Amino acid sequence: MRPKGRAKGRARGQAWGRAAVALWAALALLAAAPGGAAAQEARQPPQLQEARQPPQAPVLRVEAAAHTAHLSRLATDSAGRLLISVSDDKTARLWSLPEGAPRGVLRPPIGPDAEGELYAVALSADGRRAFLGGHTCRAWDGAFCIYVFDTETRRIVARLPGLPAPVLHLALSPDGTRLAAALDGRAGIKVWDARGGQPVFEDSAYGGAARMLAFDAGNRLAVSAADGRIRLYEANGRKLAEKTPLANASPYGIALSPDGALLAVGYENRLRIDVLALPDLRTVLTPEVAGLAGEGLPAVAWAADGQGGVQLHAAGYARRAGGAAGFVIRRWADFGLGPATDIPASRDAIPQLLRLPRGGLAFAADDPGWGRLAPDGSLAQAPRPVTAEWRLTAGSLAVSEDAQLVRFALAPGAPPLVFDVAAGRLSPADPGEALTPARTSSPRLPISEWRGSNRPRFGPQPLRLNEQEFARSLAILPREDGFLLGTDTQLRRYDAAGKPAGEPYALPGAAWGLAVAADGTVVAALGDGTLRWYETRPDGRFAERGALFPHADGRRWVLFTPEGLFDHAPEGGQDLVGVHLNGQRAQTPEWASFRQAYRALFAPAETRARIAGDQAPAAARLAGLGAVRERIGQLPLLSGSAACAVAADGNCVPLPFGAAWIPPGATALRLTLSAQARGLGLGPLDVIVNDRIAARGTAGQGETIIEVPLDPGPNRVATRLHAEDRSLFAEGPALELRREGEAAPPPDAGRLLVLAIGVDRYANAELNLRFAVADARTVAETLKRHGQDLFRSVEVTLLTDAEATRAGVLAALDRLAEQARPEDTFVLYIAGHGLRTEPDRRFLFLPSDVRDISSFSALRPQALEDEALVGALARVRARDGFLFIDTCHAGQLTVDSLAALGNETGRFLLAASTSVQEALDSYDERNGLFAVAVREGLTGQAARDGEGRISALALGEWVTRRVPQLAAEKRHRQDAVFRTAQRDLRSFPLARAAR
Repeated sequence: MRPKGRAKGRARGQAWGRAAVALWAALALLAAAPGGAAAQEARQPPQLQEARQPPQAPVLRVEAAAHTAHLSRLATDSAGRLLISVSDDKTARLWSLPEGAPRGVLRPPIGPDAEGELYAVALSADGRRAFLGGHTCRAWDGAFCIYVFDTETRRIVARLPGLPAPVLHLALSPDGTRLAAALDGRAGIKVWDARGGQPVFEDSAYGGAARMLAFDAGNRLAVSAADGRIRLYEANGRKLAEKTPLANASPYGIALSPDGALLAVGYENRLRIDVLALPDLRTVLTPEVAGLAGEGLPAVAWAADGQGGVQLHAAGYARRAGGAAGFVIRRWADFGLGPATDIPASRDAIPQLLRLPRGGLAFAADDPGWGRLAPDGSLAQAPRPVTAEWRLTAGSLAVSEDAQLVRFALAPGAPPLVFDVAAGRLSPADPGEALTPARTSSPRLPISEWRGSNRPRFGPQPLRLNEQEFARSLAILPREDGFLLGTDTQLRRYDAAGKPAGEPYALPGAAWGLAVAADGTVVAALGDGTLRWYETRPDGRFAERGALFPHADGRRWVLFTPEGLFDHAPEGGQDLVGVHLNGQRAQTPEWASFRQAYRALFAPAETRARIAGDQAPAAARLAGLGAVRERIGQLPLLSGSAACAVAADGNCVPLPFGAAWIPPGATALRLTLSAQARGLGLGPLDVIVNDRIAARGTAGQGETIIEVPLDPGPNRVATRLHAEDRSLFAEGPALELRREGEAAPPPDAGRLLVLAIGVDRYANAELNLRFAVADARTVAETLKRHGQDLFRSVEVTLLTDAEATRAGVLAALDRLAEQARPEDTFVLYIAGHGLRTEPDRRFLFLPSDVRDISSFSALRPQALEDEALVGALARVRARDGFLFIDTCHAGQLTVDSLAALGNETGRFLLAASTSVQEALDSYDERNGLFAVAVREGLTGQAARDGEGRISALALGEWVTRRVPQLAAEKRHRQDAVFRTAQRDLRSFPLARAAR
């Protein structure tokens, strides 16, 4: 099901012929068989052995910790602790209930067009096995399949290949012995023994797609179908009943009542619910639908109200007649016999309602997202979309003459924003700025009937599109010598006579909006939430330059090239895109987010140049990286062997990796992790707690035990294992842990701990500076003065010149680690010489006792390498932290390697890097430019809230704007970089200034 007016499924509704291959050999589905999925594939018929494999080229994919396209189905475990959702975005996502925190992503192999879209899911009672189906496997098998995943390892453990059509719905029987699939076209249904994969029965005598399935406690199976019929089967496959409950209607959703006596049926094309009695399927109740408007109620569910009662629910395309915009869930009391209540639930259609074992229900919405109703019928969680609503706002898309400025709105009614490619900045639009939207009409080009049409017209003649391809956007070229048409799947160019010009270009999502710059650059707003830049080559072909994914929060964004180089917002965004690598058809794909490849792929200057049309800088950077695909495919593996919560008495209470609660009194978490090298060696092993690095250890091949202290309140724990050269890291197991009845501490409950380091006088006098000590002292004093009435206390440690030796700095960091508590905030300010090593691009800070600067090999043991800094910072337990790095060196250290420090530590980072000559030419003969900008921000020139507090985000934004201005006053060029690594945009206060 899709909301009307959205892109039609490329696979659904088509009749699929029977595959020429056998169904499968027996598979162990609910427990991984020896040898895993690869061994089971080896027992497949020869035809499958010779099948083509999934595409091996890297695929860049948006990853925003939520779905970015139509949600098809939801499922839950028997305890109601785990929810799984599947989507057209080719992912399945795991969520903790009831709070809805993300638990992980299941990624099947994917291919072009619809290959990999997921329409169906079932979850075993214990939550350990997930069955995923949809438009899966056909591109390389010639037939469709069901994937079986282990939800703890998130890896494929089996496949069910050889299906004749896409799978639209999956259901497991309550006792776990039966798996049923509803198939598209007229392929009907198939049922297997879920314990071994042997067929139990099938029925292909369907006149339309099988839509949904429901097992009762005795393994009887009810099925709805697009041919208008409801069917009921015994456990052995004998048909008990078949009925058309409503003529000329299309039954869709079905739900069995808790006692198994009644079957609720919802219709895709009728505002009507029928309740049928089992086993004869006679209609016994049609609940009242007065007051609703819309095309149908295809989603139904029974749910407990928490007081012993059962309520009937329905949704889909229903709105309140004459009411506010948005879609509602209708809830009837007393099994549908009682009065009705309408619950506003989503901004878009609702394809499924799912009863939750502990009362209430979950619902899938095309916002996209999912939500939850509490047992009392209140909206406990609304869908949380993470993408821009281009479908509704693409008309706001406009570009500058060179396409380096792009204006857009993220949601209807939202203020317009402008992204400046050259500056890497997203900001509110200037009303006086003249940007050009798409032209959609011209007397010379008679284009009509294009919006949402499969047959747009040029004059009297149709512009032919592929079957199930619908036009979504139009842009007339600047000289009116042709036009562009954006569809569900293609970007198409036509000449002034309406004839195709050049080859269509395949798109990763529907083109909801287009704009064309004066220089011919095309910007498209696509269904995956991205804006993409395309150039037209001399042969008429399109070529992508790059893409921008702006998060719906309006703060985070990531800008990336087709090759995978990227830049991101100061507030974060390195998590929002990653690289998907298919393996063999039965293997779990590899995945690495940009965060994981930060040191290799973070390249702001090269990314911006690439989108401006200059490929040379990006090509040079990529030449030094080698084969990225092979490197990602050789990342080490990190898995969890055991976990336990350490109590104050020293006892360690075992925890499963799917645990949600911390035992009372637990102060630390002890993890046993298993590492496996796959070609890149083994580097540091990190444990991340609440988005900050909490421990850094050394992993050897095999098991490693590492212990981390736990914070008060919730603890979000993640693990990662670096390759030996630390250019990439692999993500390991994660836990979302909460303490019963304990909330997070207040945001400003602790102390401000400041360690400021400045070096003017070096053991090697050639390195001497003038203002580093003054800068460190100025920032420390400003923080103390403006933080004293904001924090419980402000404690400053200042190391200058002879005190700031390598040993002295590390000892001060050790003392800071001993002092810091989770409720504290800490600041590290470093001023002096810094440089980047080659070819490994490591950051080195030069302490005062550096003497030999003849080579990198001589410098390394004397300097503070970023590895040592990260290791020291990992021991600082303070919840919030800010790193200021004000370094200078001849040759100018690039910000790329500095920004990696923030990414790896999870701390806010504000850095400046300039040449020695510029640093010596201070701003006011007292301080350098960077320190002046920081001082200004902390004393009130940065944005303040209603109580005069200056946040970390506000300070970072001020300094990055102010440093170039101060430098320009002195006829210099200097920039500052501000980066965060927080996933939830949580900021914190640093100072208070009078308003």
